[in-house]
Amino acid sequence: MTPALAIGIDLGGTNIKGGVVDPSGRVLDRREIPTRADRGPGPVMDDLAELVTRLRNDHPVLGIGLATPGPLDLRRGRIIHAANLPGWIDVPIRDALAETTGLRVVLENDANAAAYGEFVAGAGRECLHMTLLTLGTGIGAGVIIDGRILHGHFDNAAELGHMIVVVDGEPCPCGQRGCLERYASADAVVRRADVAPPLAGGAERKRPDQSAERRRPDAPRTAEEVALLASQGDEGCSRVWNEACLYLAVACVNIQHAYNSQRIILGGGLSQAGVFLLNNVRCRMIEYAWKLHNDVPELLLAKLGSDAGIVGAAALLRDQSGDAENPGRGR
Repeated sequence: MTPALAIGIDLGGTNIKGGVVDPSGRVLDRREIPTRADRGPGPVMDDLAELVTRLRNDHPVLGIGLATPGPLDLRRGRIIHAANLPGWIDVPIRDALAETTGLRVVLENDANAAAYGEFVAGAGRECLHMTLLTLGTGIGAGVIIDGRILHGHFDNAAELGHMIVVVDGEPCPCGQRGCLERYASADAVVRRADVAPPLAGGAERKRPDQSAERRRPDAPRTAEEVALLASQGDEGCSRVWNEACLYLAVACVNIQHAYNSQRIILGGGLSQAGVFLLNNVRCRMIEYAWKLHNDVPELLLAKLGSDAGIVGAAALLRDQSGDAENPGRGR
């Protein structure tokens, strides 16, 4: 009998997350190990193989879905050049992992895998046209059209974090200026709030929670804390927060014109602000959308959290192996 379970792995610059996933998208067994990417590809791939061994010990599995940073060459199964994995240039990760484990491996961009996870088991269920924006260190994105991931000719479609929203704006490590992620990622909000002026009248800015159990008083803010300060009337944080929401709204309008998504889903660290983010972006998106036709998409928060990449990668493996109700819809 063909196994119904699949392993999903999400290779990040800091941690490697892996899990055994059933056909409904439920993670039955989840494990996480540090990446220690500075060691280079060889030792990290050894750790990947060991993680797979531990996951498959108690579960018969169909194969491995592997989500990694890009850009990727999906046809050859290679990481072309991962910015947050030092030394990872033209690494044949798919075939190397398959050879080591003896299992079939399907490779996918990490943001695409997260989008596919939300599509099959999260906020994108029962929706054939959706876009996911992950608002974290940068801004990752994945676009689903007719139930399939959009890859593009060079396998790098939907790099929406590098959509230019400010002409001649802040320089981005990608080499462009004014990229969306320089203004609306979780890290960007924290960075810009740190240099923003405090409350009007010179009042002292107080952190939302300075308990010793949670963080040192001098530790950097999280995006969620910046949002709370903004909601309490802090002028500097309000300006930064409102600008981030404005640029996200403009991006959502552009996404809608490009892909005509039914839903746009917001995930990552910035989404921890919940309805304070959602309502602000939604109002501005409606304001800036065209008036020729009412095709403004639903705006929702992601549901799967850090498991989205695991769930999506496993689902892609299952789909491409023909072990799903709609085989092949991932590609």
